[in-house]
Amino acid sequence: MKKKTILLLYGLVLLLFTHKVFAAQTQPGMPGDKHIVYFGRWDKSNSAQYVSYWGGAYIRVNFTGTTVKLIAGNKSNFYSRIDDGPWVSHLNGKDTVDLTTKPLLNGLHTLVIAQGKDYDYIFKFDGLVLDDGARTEKPKVSEKMVEYIGDSITTGYTDAQAEVSDYAWVAAEDLGVEHTQIAYPGVNLVTWPNKGNGTIIQYFKARSFKFQDSPDWNFKTYTPNVIVINLGTNDNNNRVPDTVFQRVYIELLTRVREKFPKAEIFALRTFLDLKTAPTIAAVKVRNAAGDDKVHFIDTNGWLGPRKSDDYTDGLHPSINGHKKAAKLLEPIIAPYLN
Repeated sequence: MKKKTILLLYGLVLLLFTHKVFAAQTQPGMPGDKHIVYFGRWDKSNSAQYVSYWGGAYIRVNFTGTTVKLIAGNKSNFYSRIDDGPWVSHLNGKDTVDLTTKPLLNGLHTLVIAQGKDYDYIFKFDGLVLDDGARTEKPKVSEKMVEYIGDSITTGYTDAQAEVSDYAWVAAEDLGVEHTQIAYPGVNLVTWPNKGNGTIIQYFKARSFKFQDSPDWNFKTYTPNVIVINLGTNDNNNRVPDTVFQRVYIELLTRVREKFPKAEIFALRTFLDLKTAPTIAAVKVRNAAGDDKVHFIDTNGWLGPRKSDDYTDGLHPSINGHKKAAKLLEPIIAPYLN
């Protein structure tokens, strides 16, 4: 009899423990909440904390209640948007950050949180704090996706709300599709002496260029329909020879094609017309090899001169410049996203 009692008590303890673990895992707003949708490259190995190492990674979720807070696992810059309101900047946000400057009306709301400009590009998401009794719902998301590969120009680096104001983000949002930005300020396409890994190496890694020894990225995680590449500005500034740039560009196009056999790949002429000839040549080599899903986009005339309002410093587009570039890019890639 005593043995049966001990077994019964043990079973009850085990049941309570299992219930608590299950409840913690399914609590609305926690990283593993099935209603939260993640875009970009996220490390989900820790169920209590999802981490992104690339700017422009974001989440979408619907929630009920009148307030919502973010639990940040590290100090970083990020932006939030509730319903159709403006983007709100949270600079050096850490711990528990209130995302509602004033209480919302009771009901169902949409929330987007995007990683912003940091020097390390680490965004640790520990979950959301909702009102008592509030719930989450899965938001409406597009089945189509654009992936952008680039440098500081693609990240909108000099804009006050970098990432959510650059041409890459704006174009995808205007078209109503999801997007990722595998871009980092100052990066070359080519791996060059004293410059660290080039995109030819780091694009295939899970973490950004600050993490040179990053593990490989699992390319089965998501599949973009369109890939837009904007590289060459830093290679030009670092005096990478055109012959080397062209060879490595061909290699990048070839390896990206291996990862995404059906994607349409677009190579942009850099907005300042740098490394244009080797970029065109690389596209032609891939076309000659039978890949007719690789295209060159001539951006000549998209933006004004370096000293115009289209630039902040003669190199990086201004918010106005990004909007102009986005509007001109949209009709080119839209047919491949329908």
